[in-house]
Amino acid sequence: RLTDYGCRRTMIESNEHIIVSPSLKRNRRGLFARRLAAAALLWLAAACTTPTAPAPEPAKAPSEVARMFALVLENVHDIYIDEHPIDDLAIAGLRGLQKVEPSASIERAEGQIRLLINGTVVSAIPAPERNDGEAWAAVIEKMIADGRRASTKLNAADNEKIYKTMIDGLLAGLDRYSRYSGMVAARRQRQNRDGFGGIGVSIKIHDDGVRVDRVTPERPASRGGVKIGDIIVAVGGAPLKGLKLRKTVALLRGPIGKQVTVTLRREGRPEPFELSLLRVKIVPFTVYYQRRDRIAYLRVTGFNQGTALELRKSVDRARREIGAGLKGLVIDLRGNPGGLLDQAVDTADLFIVKGRISTTRGRHPDSFQLFDATKGDIGAGVPIAVLVNGASASASEVLAAALQDRGRAVLVGSGSFGKGTVQTVLRMPNDGELILTWARLLAPSGYILNKLGVLPTLCTSNADDAEHVLADSLKDGVADRQIAMRRAADNGDEEFRETVRTFCPWRPRDGRDVDIEVAKRLLETPKLYQRALQLSALSAGS
Repeated sequence: RLTDYGCRRTMIESNEHIIVSPSLKRNRRGLFARRLAAAALLWLAAACTTPTAPAPEPAKAPSEVARMFALVLENVHDIYIDEHPIDDLAIAGLRGLQKVEPSASIERAEGQIRLLINGTVVSAIPAPERNDGEAWAAVIEKMIADGRRASTKLNAADNEKIYKTMIDGLLAGLDRYSRYSGMVAARRQRQNRDGFGGIGVSIKIHDDGVRVDRVTPERPASRGGVKIGDIIVAVGGAPLKGLKLRKTVALLRGPIGKQVTVTLRREGRPEPFELSLLRVKIVPFTVYYQRRDRIAYLRVTGFNQGTALELRKSVDRARREIGAGLKGLVIDLRGNPGGLLDQAVDTADLFIVKGRISTTRGRHPDSFQLFDATKGDIGAGVPIAVLVNGASASASEVLAAALQDRGRAVLVGSGSFGKGTVQTVLRMPNDGELILTWARLLAPSGYILNKLGVLPTLCTSNADDAEHVLADSLKDGVADRQIAMRRAADNGDEEFRETVRTFCPWRPRDGRDVDIEVAKRLLETPKLYQRALQLSALSAGS
């Protein structure tokens, strides 16, 4: 950036790494960059008053190692849902070196931090101030360097291995959902969330390469004439025989707007042939629609950038195909592990006319967020049954709780997982990701989802047929009393929490799908649906 200081004009270059957190909605700049710029300003000021003095050596940019650990330490301290001092985090991270070098140990005594290898002190550094993230990152950087000189095992480990073991150790005292992903794993995660450059096929391993198992309509492979059953034997001229599936996928994917040549073998054609296909952005499908008589069945397997739009398109298709005879929608969230919070909110907003959808609450001021309905109902009021089980978690619980509390759907199945926290994803200097829990999720009626989950109105845990489920759940107000207790539960009362979770435990079963039977019976019988809806909606105070 060009800066004018009066006596001279100069260009200051900074290697600062800008971290954009989707949840914080703001940029975070590292302390190193700010202090580097400050040092440059001081040097320029000195140059104005003493023009004959020799210029000092340029300030050295912080290394990737220092920036990595400064970012982790500062963000855990600043935004994690519970407060943790930086010095404790740094010591825990240094102790992670033992996974690479078992003889390594860390001591903190007499104002010093010491690294020992086989009992011999190889590094001793004065302990910085407790919450100085930059200084503790510098300690970590020097101890890694000193440890590499003293240990052949540490010296042989690349930076990625050091990052993984130490950051895992640093995060070990946090909750189970806060974690670090290296650059390879993070790249896959970003592709699942945001999409990737591809041609639009699903593939399976074949002896001679890969077999095309599915071709996505209106994508390059479909437009180019690729068919289910085709064998892809080469990509870009490179034979696929013997390659692992992940390696083949990596060859097919690439920059959006770039050509890729695939060599195909097809039954009925004597020779392989080539197609040149232009990669486009592919967002993995998460919504699958089936028409079942006059009911639209919608299975949602996760929440990525395309989920709300996919669901909207599927409901529109159902309304066109079935027309005025549409009796209802089944939204199947069983086994859905969650995903993007904003997509769960947007999906709920498709059906809820007004009112609160969800609330997030944490330690950082920016974690307090309210999400309210803003749109009409794309279902035009048709009945909805939502299927949940013990593997429905996170964003799927947000959607289920919102539809239940707002009186827009009847929940069928068993108690959900109870993953009611929000994670923010921070891009790391090495292209990895730091995922930190920074808020808790509250349902519209105010109860905390974490560790308790959502309780269905119609519980299928202990029944083998729809008749028993409907009779047991609707008689004498059993369902509404249990839901009311669930909403009144104190999340910190472990004994009562366990009692609530026994109301409708998840029991995986094979064979007969009682959940679907109950949902079908409910949607085909308006009086039963209204009765079930009234139980959960009244309990929510709707």
